[in-house]
Amino acid sequence: MSELNLSRLDRRTFLKGSMAATAAAAAGSLLAACAPQAPANNSATALGDGAAASAGSPVASGYANPDGIGIPVTPDTTEEADVVVIGSGMGGLTAAMLTKEQAPEAVVVLLEKQSTLGGNTNFAEGGGGFLNMTPEEARAAVQAEMIQRNFVVDPSLFYALKTQQGDCADWLFGKHGVAIKDYGSGQPLYKGGTGASAVATLAPQAEQLGVDIRTDARAFALVLDDEYTVTGLQYKAKDGSVVQLNARAVVVASGGMNTNPELLELYSNVDLGKVMPLGVGQDGDGHLMVEQTAHGRTGLQTIDGFFAGIGTAADPCGFDSDLNTAAGFQFSSMFVNQYGDRFYDESFGFNTGSQLFFTCIPQVILSQSQAFSVFDESYVQKWEAGQWQNGHNGFDSATKQGSPLVIRSEIERVADKDWFYQADTIEALGQAIAADVPGFSVEHFTRTVEAYNAAAEGAPDEFGKPREMIWALATPPFYAAKAGVNAYNTNGGIHINTDAQVVDPDGAPISGLYASGIATAGWDSQVYGGGTNQPVALWCSCVAARHIVENVLGGSFADDWKGDVPMSSILGEGYTNGNPLGHGDE
Repeated sequence: MSELNLSRLDRRTFLKGSMAATAAAAAGSLLAACAPQAPANNSATALGDGAAASAGSPVASGYANPDGIGIPVTPDTTEEADVVVIGSGMGGLTAAMLTKEQAPEAVVVLLEKQSTLGGNTNFAEGGGGFLNMTPEEARAAVQAEMIQRNFVVDPSLFYALKTQQGDCADWLFGKHGVAIKDYGSGQPLYKGGTGASAVATLAPQAEQLGVDIRTDARAFALVLDDEYTVTGLQYKAKDGSVVQLNARAVVVASGGMNTNPELLELYSNVDLGKVMPLGVGQDGDGHLMVEQTAHGRTGLQTIDGFFAGIGTAADPCGFDSDLNTAAGFQFSSMFVNQYGDRFYDESFGFNTGSQLFFTCIPQVILSQSQAFSVFDESYVQKWEAGQWQNGHNGFDSATKQGSPLVIRSEIERVADKDWFYQADTIEALGQAIAADVPGFSVEHFTRTVEAYNAAAEGAPDEFGKPREMIWALATPPFYAAKAGVNAYNTNGGIHINTDAQVVDPDGAPISGLYASGIATAGWDSQVYGGGTNQPVALWCSCVAARHIVENVLGGSFADDWKGDVPMSSILGEGYTNGNPLGHGDE
C-alpha cells in the first residue's frame, strides 16, 4: 500500500505511537495526544530536521519538508485555549472575530507566521456577491460557475455560499465597517483597491474583542487524539521555542501553496518554470497539517493565473513592473509559441467577456512549451502615451486608464536578461529566439508577423482578433520576452462540507478541524473563474464559527449576529450581484 493512501488502521497505528521510534530518531518524541509533556531541549532542532522525520510521516511523501510541517514534536510549553485559528487574512480574522463575538468567554488565539497581519488579503481586490440569492437565483448562478470552471467544482459549496453570502457581507461591511468603493470595474472593491484597508479595519476590532493575536508564530503540526479527533496544534514562536496549544477547535485559514514550488511540484501538473508566484507565505503548511488526519492527501493544486507575465519563475520581470503589465496584460498583446506561430483563437476574449480573457490566457500560455510576447518601438510609444487597456488589477484598470506607463527604463533594466530579446529586424529577432529555442522557426515567425501586419491594415485575421486591437509590428527596434503566468495563488486541497468541517474521503468530518479560503477544495479548476477568493474565505469562516459556537462550545448564535446595517442600504436598493471583473452576473 502506498504512503499516499494509508488505511485508517495504519494511520491510527502511526498516530498512536507504534512508529514513534522512527520519527523520534529524527524529530524528537511524536505527540499522540494533547496531554502536557515535559519540555524537550531538542524540540527547536527537531522542527528544522523535517526531511529525516518525514520519512515515517503520512505527510507529503516525496517532499523534503525542511521545516517538519505536519510532524509533532515534544513542546517547550503547553497552553490551553478553546479555538485556534491559523492565518490572519480574511478567513482567519473572520473566524476568530465571529467566534469571539458569539462566545465572549472563549479563549480564541489567532496565529500568523508573518510579522504583519493580513497575509494575501492585503493584495486582494475583494468584490464578489454582496447579497443573498434566492434558491432559483443560486441554482442558475451555480450552473454558470460550473460551466466557467469546467465543472471541476463542488456545486453544494457554491450553492451554500450563494444563498448565505449576503449575511456574511452584512457582518463584514455593515457591522464591522469594512469600506468598499465602486471604481468602475463592474463591482465594488475594497476601498483603496486592495484588502489592506479591510485588514486595517478588522485587526484593531479583533484585539478589542479579546482575540489573542500572535505574530511570528508558525503553526506546524496538529495534535491528535486519533485521526478523526483534533485536540490542538503546535507552533514555533519567534524565539524558536515550540508551543503546544490544546484546543477544542482548530481553523486552518493559511492560504495555498503558491510560494512553495518544491511542494507544489508534487501537487500540480503544470510547468512551474513558467509560473511566477505572487503573494507571501503561501507555503502549504495547512495542507500538510491536514494530511496528518483521516483526510489524507490533499487535492490537486491548480494555478490561479491572471494575465500572462514576462520573465521566468526564477527571474520574473515583476508583477508591479509597467513593462510586465504592457507586454502581458493587454488585449493588444501579440503572442507566439515555440514554433514562431500564433496559437489560439483571439476572438474569444471579446465575444465571451473580458473575464475569460484574463483567466484563460495564462492557461493557454501554459499549454505551450514556450510563449513569447512580441512588441516594437510603436508599442512603447503608445504605452508611454497612456494607450493601454488593462492595469495591474480591476482597481487601477479603472482609475489609471490613460496614464503613461514607465517602459524605457524597464527595458534597460531587463535588457541583459536571458528571457528578453531585442533586434533591428523581425528576422533578426526570430534568429535570436531560435538560438535559445531549437524548434523556433524564423520563417514561421516572419510569416506570422507579416500576416499580423496585414490584419492591422484591414485584411481578415486568421485568429479572429478585432482590428482595433491589432497593432502593427513595423517600427524598430523589435522586442520579445518569454511569457509565463502571474500566479495569484493556488486552488484545491482541503475538502470540507457546508459547515467548513474538514472531512475524510467518504465525507465524514474530522472532529475539531475546520478550513477556510483558498486552502479548501471545490472552488476552481485550472481556469480561475474570478471573484471567489475573498467571498469564499468570508463564507467558510462564518459557517465555521457558527458550527464551532453551537456544536463545540455549546453556545448559540444570536439572531442579529450579522448586525443591523444590510448591504442593500450600502449599495442601494437597485444593486444586483455581479462579478467584480465585469463578466456578467453571478
